[in-house]
Amino acid sequence: MSRSESGLPRALEYGVVGVAALAFAASYGFNYGFDNQVVYFLKSLTLTDKSLLRADWFTNHTTQYHRVFIYFGALLLELNKKGWAVAIAQFIAVFVGALCMYRIAARVAGAALGLAAFLFLLSMLFITRTSSVGASYLFDTIMQPSTLGALGSVAGTLFFIEERWFYSGVCLAAGGAFHANYLVLAYPIFGLAHLALGFKDLKKRLIEQFAPLALVTLALSPLLLAASHTKASPEAQEILFRIRSPHHYNPAHYERNFMPFAAWQLLGVGSGWLIHRTPNGRRLGAVFTGLLATIWTGTILTTFVDIPKVTQIFVWRFAPNADLMGQILVACALAQVLARPRILRSYAPVAIGLVCAGLGVFGLYFRNKDGAQLPRLLFSFFGIAVLARVIDLALDLLGHLLPAQQSRVSLAKRWLGRSPIAIGAIALYLLAPERVAQGYSRSNLLKEEGGSQADLYRWLRESSPKDALYLTPPDLEDTRFSGQRAIVVDWKAVPLIPSELLGWYERLCDVAGRRIGGPNDLGGYGSMDPERLAMLVGKYHPDYLILRRGGERRFPELPVAYKNGGYSVLKIAPQATQP
Repeated sequence: MSRSESGLPRALEYGVVGVAALAFAASYGFNYGFDNQVVYFLKSLTLTDKSLLRADWFTNHTTQYHRVFIYFGALLLELNKKGWAVAIAQFIAVFVGALCMYRIAARVAGAALGLAAFLFLLSMLFITRTSSVGASYLFDTIMQPSTLGALGSVAGTLFFIEERWFYSGVCLAAGGAFHANYLVLAYPIFGLAHLALGFKDLKKRLIEQFAPLALVTLALSPLLLAASHTKASPEAQEILFRIRSPHHYNPAHYERNFMPFAAWQLLGVGSGWLIHRTPNGRRLGAVFTGLLATIWTGTILTTFVDIPKVTQIFVWRFAPNADLMGQILVACALAQVLARPRILRSYAPVAIGLVCAGLGVFGLYFRNKDGAQLPRLLFSFFGIAVLARVIDLALDLLGHLLPAQQSRVSLAKRWLGRSPIAIGAIALYLLAPERVAQGYSRSNLLKEEGGSQADLYRWLRESSPKDALYLTPPDLEDTRFSGQRAIVVDWKAVPLIPSELLGWYERLCDVAGRRIGGPNDLGGYGSMDPERLAMLVGKYHPDYLILRRGGERRFPELPVAYKNGGYSVLKIAPQATQP
């Protein structure tokens, strides 16, 4: 049986990598039909059943800005209407992403230490869930456009490290086709990465890297231009940045979360002090440089200098990628130090200082938090690395004092050099089962959803008129998707074309009966009265009114079409709504 450079049989190493990657993918669960999917799969639903949502304004009269994903989603739904194909596609995407991370770790740490570095990396990712600042992440519990954008960015980074520039560009372009945010930001990030590698063959490298991206950009240019060039932009940006999505666009809402973001950079630069000297490490460092330069420049232009166009680009989309680069450098450095403890002598004091600063920032950030698994894991890893150096020094001293025991000392050093895989495996063993169990417990495809809301959606799907228009509480965000019926407006489904966003905001204010300043104002819908209903019927022509239980008492003249323990559906008779 052939052996890999790690010393393990090659089949065994690949088996361990595969099982670890499968566990990581399983930890996200098997889900369909909630969170962002209730928006991103709407048009896909209508492609599989053209009778659905024909009266829905958002689905049919606003610009769908993830057009490639619409057809991908429709294909998955054709394969399985219940959503299992969607969930399996998500599982495969995370699995392939994890394999790409293994290849990057093996390239950077060296083939002999690739497995150990991957195990260290996954143990960190099981805790961080690839999430970062600005509510950004590489992978989440659901399949969505950003999942494929993130996968393309990770695969593009792998090919960049391998000097396969064209394939890197193809992966980035494919991911950008599914999510334009990845497409736009790939230009400065990887352009700066190429500059960081120097001017030799720069023109050739840039052409190979960006030719695929340019083709996709050309195809999506009408959408990109429409989203940024309109007289309605300033007002629409204010609504998007300050009212609808400050969790993404307003750093004041998550400024403390920049602490772990910065900590990974300190740890990555410090730990990777020696790695940056290798060719593969240098190329990873170039990508890291491009990421940090783009993200921090964008942050400055969003905070100290408020440029709305920069804010709209959402540079923090790539923050998880920057975290990942730091985490890979930490994992590779740990594997190298544990395998050869004496290389610690080669680390400059400034590198050790950066590592200590990064650990200190993590300690401060998690000081008052219950779930402090991450700093405990990192402190353990770096503590073991220091201990390995102490043991190595002790063995050197023992060999010097007891020359007759030199063979045993050499044997002990060989076993010490094999410790990285064992330590990484133990860490993963302690973390993975709990995370996989959590993924199973949160998998909505593995359990039956119940409750009054689920009953309402079931009635809408099975017993209500398909072509009717429903006036719903704007915080009832699943009605379009789970109920498969057209509605006037909700909080979740927001268009990004400025003129359309203003139309969405007008609808939202109308149904809530007040000017919306944030999600707390959506409760105004609960005070719906006949006068407001008459205005809404005249303006939007809904056929049914959905109210939370008890609200129907304000409309005794409207017949009840459906009622359960949580909701009432009233049939709107035009003559009954005349003021």
